[in-house]
Amino acid sequence: MTSAEKFSILRKRSEITEAVRNFFIDKGFLQVETPLMAPHVIPEAHIEIFKTEQISIYKKSRKLYLLPSPELWMKKLIAKGSGSIFQICKCFRNNEQSGRQHSPEFTMLEYYADKADYMDSLKLTEELFKSLFLKFQSKYAEIPIKAMTIQSAFLKTTGIDIEKCPDFSTLKEAAIKAGHDITDSCTTWEELFNLLFVSKTEPELCSKGITVLKDYPVQIPCMAKKKPDSPYYERWELYIDGIEIANCYSEETDPALVREYYRTETAAKNALAQVPIAVDPAYPDNFKDFPKCSGTALGMDRLIMILTGCSDIQDVISAAI
Repeated sequence: MTSAEKFSILRKRSEITEAVRNFFIDKGFLQVETPLMAPHVIPEAHIEIFKTEQISIYKKSRKLYLLPSPELWMKKLIAKGSGSIFQICKCFRNNEQSGRQHSPEFTMLEYYADKADYMDSLKLTEELFKSLFLKFQSKYAEIPIKAMTIQSAFLKTTGIDIEKCPDFSTLKEAAIKAGHDITDSCTTWEELFNLLFVSKTEPELCSKGITVLKDYPVQIPCMAKKKPDSPYYERWELYIDGIEIANCYSEETDPALVREYYRTETAAKNALAQVPIAVDPAYPDNFKDFPKCSGTALGMDRLIMILTGCSDIQDVISAAI
């Protein structure tokens, strides 16, 4: 790709970013800018962090982390009464797999809809995509969104009903019975589920068109609200032609459940982390009067790849010029 072609893509990137920003402003969302660094993070066992250090001759130096998402700060704003907010910012994830869809430094669109749940956010996201697909004359404008539950998608592609496999031993037994090869490296329910999900469900159901998988099993920890009377979280992920674009929760608002998540996930993270993390033990206190809301994280670089027809994330990033 020539420099002229790359600059053409970057001009379109600017137009897409402006269209996204205008969409949320027109919806009454407040645009915010929060720090890209913090002295602590939200624990997520599967994400490796970049660490750095603030050095000062005036006061004691302190360790900082480059944040993998703006969630930490944005939820503090919500707790203080900001209402619906959005942000487009740089995020950082260490030790990520290399490839055409991955970059250790990337751009995230994150938005929180006040008084909304995950299905309200899905409607909002569908509206966002429809407006972008029409504005930028994308082939996806005519493609309907397919939505299914994780339970039905997993059953269809693996032959395993996860509702009948609540623990690792029953899931492993069902996987072997269904004829799947199980590696010795899988020692937990989450690891085995992810192995089958990535090798079977994603390629078979998410590789073409626009697909939403919703209602994630509670065995995969996250700060989403549990769906009433079910073993699932109110969470969905959206794929376009096999590329994961967005991840959404109905946000957990119970401080006791957030505190328990912090306890278990911090222990799991630091047991295996290449970069040990620090967490703020008082952070769950932000949820004492936390309003009902739904948060969505959307990969802007990947969305721009879709809208420009690029197959490599580096082609839509300015540093690639």
